[in-house]
Amino acid sequence: MKKLNLIRQQVRKLRQRNGWSQERFAVKLQLAGWHNATRSTVSKIEGGSMGVAEYDLLFIAAALRVHFVHLFPPIDWKRPMDETVHKHIPQELHDLAPES
Repeated sequence: MKKLNLIRQQVRKLRQRNGWSQERFAVKLQLAGWHNATRSTVSKIEGGSMGVAEYDLLFIAAALRVHFVHLFPPIDWKRPMDETVHKHIPQELHDLAPES
């Protein structure tokens, strides 16, 4: 079952900005402390099919050399938060979102 993951697009964008393949990013994650990260891990994060624990955000941010807040999509504080969240969840995952 797919899980919700709001950081997928930003992680992909930051990885690509660095010119890294998913394999190379997995190595960077390992060096940052996420020792069992693989190319598949990166693919699942970027595809939104893998949930990311709070502490894993720190490994991802360290590997990308950014503050962890830069892993999240931009937020329009004038709009309702649920609207922002749903905007960044892939359409096929909307049915998995908790009901409000």
